[in-house]
Amino acid sequence: MKEIMTATVVENRSIAPEIHQITFDLPVEQTLCPGQFANVYLNDPSRLLPRPIGISRLQGRKLQLIYRTVGGGTALMARMQPGETLRLSPPLGKGYDLPESGHVLLVGGGVGAPLLLGTADAAKAKGLSVSAALGYRSQLFLMDEFGAVCDRVYVATDDGSHGYHGTVVAMLEETELPENTTVLACGPTPMLRALAAFCKEKKLPLQVSLEARMGCGYGACVGCVVKLEQNGETVQKRVCKDGPVFNGWEVCF
Repeated sequence: MKEIMTATVVENRSIAPEIHQITFDLPVEQTLCPGQFANVYLNDPSRLLPRPIGISRLQGRKLQLIYRTVGGGTALMARMQPGETLRLSPPLGKGYDLPESGHVLLVGGGVGAPLLLGTADAAKAKGLSVSAALGYRSQLFLMDEFGAVCDRVYVATDDGSHGYHGTVVAMLEETELPENTTVLACGPTPMLRALAAFCKEKKLPLQVSLEARMGCGYGACVGCVVKLEQNGETVQKRVCKDGPVFNGWEVCF
């Protein structure tokens, strides 16, 4: 098991209703493969299991997480102040495999979008052209951040208050994409399922980041198994260890 670190909160703020962004100063520099996650160990002895949260950005010793407050544990995180400390794991899991050339399309849904920020950074650093297609219920967030690094940002909202009125996949069906496009995605399962069908039809390579309830986050408890179709057979893989990023064409949604 990778060594747990004690990290210091630098900033913790709300960026949208129920959405918080927290930045930590790590004791030592870490490297990130975009798409990896960190285990967060809360300062509450009654909450023993860690919270796996996708890493939005990691630059040297500054690690950024963006999360939705959905329960008591994330509510505790939302109340943390600068100077307080929390235990974190180093980056875990298998991240996105960036192509050597061509265009990268990042497809994010809701709180899945933040994971793609660091991916956009890495793709641009590699010299790739990058666009983002982001789907929200109504409230937008991180638009300036994606706009600063992506060549183009497409937006869809469920209520039509911003951008395309409908789902992000429906928007893509009406969008002309560049040749040699690789799709990297993170979001709710219904979105990923529809995106997988779209990419198969269009013959677009697809990598998806999956979310699952995890016990340990290191592959020991086998509590986050997902089914994939590989070479005509159904196989089981651990989201925490073998993923969370998988070939989207192979996932059994």
